[in-house]
Amino acid sequence: MTNEIPASTMKQLRSVLTRWAILLIVIGVFCLWATWRMTRVAANANVAVAGAHESPMPAQPVVEYWTCTMHPDVHQSTPGKCPICAMPLVEKYKGSDQPGAKPETLRATATHPSADRNMQGHQSKEWYRCTMTECGDQGSADPNSRCPVCGMKRERIESVAMDGDSDVEIKLSQRAIRLAEIATETVESRMLNKRLRTVGRVGYDETRYKMVSAWIGGRIDKLYADFTGMTVKKGDHLVEIYSPELLSAQEEYLQAVLAARSLQGSQTAVARRSAEQVQSSARRKLELLGITSEQIAEIESSGKPQTHLVIHAPIGGTILKKQAMEGMYVSTGDTLYTIADLTHLWLLVDLYESDLPWVKPFQKVRVTTRALPGDVFTGEIVFVDPRVDPQTRTVQVRIHVDNRAMRIKPDMWVAAEIDAGLSRDGRGAVPAPDGQYACPMHPWETADIPGICPVCEMNLLPVVELPQYTPPTNPSAILAVPRDAVMQTGERALVYVETASSTYRGVEVTLGPLARDETGAEFFAVLSGLQGGERVVTRGNFAIDSQMQLAGKQSLFMARGMHHRAPLEPTTETQTTCPIMGGEIDPEVYTDYRGVRIYFCCPPCIEEFLADPQPHIKKLPRSLQLKLAANDAEEAHND
Repeated sequence: MTNEIPASTMKQLRSVLTRWAILLIVIGVFCLWATWRMTRVAANANVAVAGAHESPMPAQPVVEYWTCTMHPDVHQSTPGKCPICAMPLVEKYKGSDQPGAKPETLRATATHPSADRNMQGHQSKEWYRCTMTECGDQGSADPNSRCPVCGMKRERIESVAMDGDSDVEIKLSQRAIRLAEIATETVESRMLNKRLRTVGRVGYDETRYKMVSAWIGGRIDKLYADFTGMTVKKGDHLVEIYSPELLSAQEEYLQAVLAARSLQGSQTAVARRSAEQVQSSARRKLELLGITSEQIAEIESSGKPQTHLVIHAPIGGTILKKQAMEGMYVSTGDTLYTIADLTHLWLLVDLYESDLPWVKPFQKVRVTTRALPGDVFTGEIVFVDPRVDPQTRTVQVRIHVDNRAMRIKPDMWVAAEIDAGLSRDGRGAVPAPDGQYACPMHPWETADIPGICPVCEMNLLPVVELPQYTPPTNPSAILAVPRDAVMQTGERALVYVETASSTYRGVEVTLGPLARDETGAEFFAVLSGLQGGERVVTRGNFAIDSQMQLAGKQSLFMARGMHHRAPLEPTTETQTTCPIMGGEIDPEVYTDYRGVRIYFCCPPCIEEFLADPQPHIKKLPRSLQLKLAANDAEEAHND
């Protein structure tokens, strides 16, 4: 029996075989074309290399005309500036599509090995490198070339090598400066203030916080101050207490008075003195029980003892707590009222350890609260806690606020602003006390003449004898740069200084605190690295830094021996006396002599110093003498 294949199956088999045959034919044709293409590319490369070895230095291209890169319609036969934008004109070579491009020279340079070495030495003014520093691209002179690592198009580096510190200096073209919008500002001395902002809570002045207690046991029969929050004055009656002990003490006093009167006509001096001593002791007992001199005089004149004792307010203020109630019995020492004087309050704020150098006693503080928008209260720092809270790492500061208008309430949340002036060494200025004398226990209680402290009644001492006394320092001008001029990495601070026209140098600086001037602009105090009169870049410094990175030079994140200058004014030795007269200097009278600022007591001393400076330089601090010598040596080296 013969097995026959169905016609439909044969048709499908022929279709599959046809498809495979077509696919094999296409693959074969592609392989033939690829082999031919690779052979042709290799042949062209060999010819190019042979031609490069035969002609390593091709002929100089011919300039067709001069044109502007911004306005290509401008054509001139001679070099100059564009009449529209005033940019320098560039060459347009014959056979080149782009102004400034040399097609023959660029092609020869890209293929000649020695040309790459010359470009790596930065002998050419035009060099192209990948913008990604991670690629480590050495660059090329071909403007159309690409990075061999990431494939990005190379960008032009417009810089020329400088003699000496070429690794930290770069020169940009005018076009690059305009594109980066570079702006500079002169470094000069300014009056700066460090401002601290914090929040705090209003508390009671503990020196004006009193408790009223019962001086004698008894029953409260009359309650005059009968609700919490009542305002009382000093001496106002609060409660009336009935006490048998008080009654017996008054009777003893009346008997002593009668006995003393009966012996006034007696000729026995011993008896008279004995009667007077008994009367004095009885009177003293009444005073210790809380009876005033007026009440004792009334008892003595009437000859009748009082059955009730009236307790008066020891201070004026507001009743914060009321424990007394009519009809209740009290014992000696029981608390009846708690009274606080709210005309003076304490503002309690917490400051971090880093803020402590800027906080000193007697500093003025501006206080505001959300309950009274627009109103500003003035306070004064009276106490800085000597302890640091181990949990929050903060220190509590007490600020005294005058509240005679009774607008601030205890336990309110308020905001405080503390301004600290900067001295010449970059530290906070120490304010002077309000008077020449102060209390050793309450140093905020000051006076211009000797006296007694109103709080503790101790004698006021001269402020220089207080253990917490610090000699005051006045705020003075300090060298400063705008905040935008500084680039920081956390460990380093870098600014770019304009050393010449279109030339910028990276300089590491030592910064002081960030502070504000009188207009509110933010500046960094400069402790070393810059000199007065230099111009620093305040806008476009990151663009300059990126060009430094592209050129393989020192930059913000690539610091291999970055240029760093010695401090101008050492903080350990500063000038305090005039080199001419020997008196105290005036911070506003100075002159800049050979790169060093020297202070004097009066303007005539400046003229005498400049007339013959050498004898007076020896009277300056050692640090200033060394600085002058270093500047002279640097100037001689540059010459």
